[in-house]
Amino acid sequence: MPATRVTVASNSNQSQKTPLLIPDSASFDPTSSPSCYSLVIRTAQSKLRLKKAQRVFIPGGRELTEQEDWEQSLKDDVILLVSIGEEYVGSRKKDVRCSGERGGQHAHGDANPECSIEILAANAFVDSLSITQVETTARTLPGMVHAVAQPDLHPGTKFPIGAVFVSQGWIHPPLIGGDIGCGMAWFKTRLTRSQVEGDKGRKIAEKLRGLEGIWRTQEARETWLENDEGTANYSAGEEWDAALGTIGAGNHFAELQVVEEFIMSKSTSATEASQHALYEGEVVLLVHSGSRGYGGHILKQYVKDGRESIREDDPMAKSYLEVHDRACNWASRNRDLIALRFLACLEPGETDWILGTNDSRPDSQDLASDIRAARSAIQARKVVDIYHNNVEVTTWPPPLKLDEKNDDVSSNLKVYIHRKGAAPTHNPLTNTPVSILPLPGSRATPTLILHPTFSATNAHGTTNALSLAHGAGRALSRAKAATYVAEKYAGKTDDLLRGDFVKVDKRGNKQFGGGDAAGRDVSGGCWVVCEEKQLVWEEAPEAYKDVWDVGEDLVEKGCAERWGWCRGRVSYKVRKE
Repeated sequence: MPATRVTVASNSNQSQKTPLLIPDSASFDPTSSPSCYSLVIRTAQSKLRLKKAQRVFIPGGRELTEQEDWEQSLKDDVILLVSIGEEYVGSRKKDVRCSGERGGQHAHGDANPECSIEILAANAFVDSLSITQVETTARTLPGMVHAVAQPDLHPGTKFPIGAVFVSQGWIHPPLIGGDIGCGMAWFKTRLTRSQVEGDKGRKIAEKLRGLEGIWRTQEARETWLENDEGTANYSAGEEWDAALGTIGAGNHFAELQVVEEFIMSKSTSATEASQHALYEGEVVLLVHSGSRGYGGHILKQYVKDGRESIREDDPMAKSYLEVHDRACNWASRNRDLIALRFLACLEPGETDWILGTNDSRPDSQDLASDIRAARSAIQARKVVDIYHNNVEVTTWPPPLKLDEKNDDVSSNLKVYIHRKGAAPTHNPLTNTPVSILPLPGSRATPTLILHPTFSATNAHGTTNALSLAHGAGRALSRAKAATYVAEKYAGKTDDLLRGDFVKVDKRGNKQFGGGDAAGRDVSGGCWVVCEEKQLVWEEAPEAYKDVWDVGEDLVEKGCAERWGWCRGRVSYKVRKE
């Protein structure tokens, strides 16, 4: 093609623009290099200062994601609107690439236009775009059996977040996303409430150092990544293992919380209570992280050439499930190591050597033994650990009791439950229910303690696809939050990192109305360690829905009971070291 003159503009601020001449050597294929897509993205990053540029639209709302899009749309004087993740800004024109499509997306020949869709949101706000994404995904991708929009649902780049999709015969890697195995784990600590309350929380925050860098040697990391029996290893190779024990960016965090309320159901067994009980006043650590760059690397290998779905009898399906499981195990081990590094700063003693500060074990064999012992010790502190970005294989619909076989063989379909931002309500390895799950709000609101339920009200887990919401869910896109919060707190960014001046209502939600805000003073809020200003804005409390509304929706639908809540005291996101 001849050189093409285009205008690259910001999607959110379309008066911000710059010219670009795309040479005839550039490829239409976005995955090749150099491509029209990469040239546009680099121009937006350098000329428009859009550091996280990632999506490209043309006026009217069509997103350029595939080679066909670029071939049909790129011409002289076209305006290319670049987004940092937010949806198209402006009135949309109907995509006329083919008739009978939903949202401009082709329906696969094995699509199920009658796929059942359950919307769990009632109290929590859910925008129409995310619902459209759920409907489009459920009724255009092949093999879909059931779809669930959790109350924390919000739009993703193409597929929604806070949704669950059940399919038969097909696996859909994009519905899990790049952070395979991302999830949350609760760990008990030896800290007391008095150590994290008020100004002491700030002192705790200052102690949290050395959590960003590479942890020890590759040999040590591989030892940490062994399974408990020592018969398998989840190492992803040195390139990806280098990130082991680090939290990452985005909405990932590690937070010290005080259990403010915990009341188990009367039907809870003594065994379940002893294994999963939290106690009012105790301090726990909630870790939210995943497989870091490793999961994204895997996704890229399986979505080449516009592929979104893999038939289960394709050898690629077996290959994907194998590396998917490896990434999930890697992510769980990552959360364990984050917890160890975190507590080594706060509970010095027998574990502080593990960070390399007191290496009294130069002998590699002794060091390997100590690493295994440290891993076992931190796992003994673990209350629960769940994935919320994963696919699991199970039978459908669920039996009346998860730990019993479904005698109705006609209903024993083998299905794949895809979760992207949803917590599982059962353990697929043991086929038993999960006792408690965290439902975090934001750094200024509580984490609810939920207990999944299985009854006729939710068709024994069928209604919610054996899943619950994984958090409050975004109310504002990152781009909108960054703009809105940056303006609101102009010159006062530190206010978002301090909690001692903010009043809190009876449910633990911070009130941002200043000194006249309703609520009672609880001697300070949550101290935040986040030294990246853009992330402070994107993750501001105002960017998220009310976690109490999300939790109430799950309770009203018969999917969960609320057993209590925790209040964050020290939240760690990123420190520049």
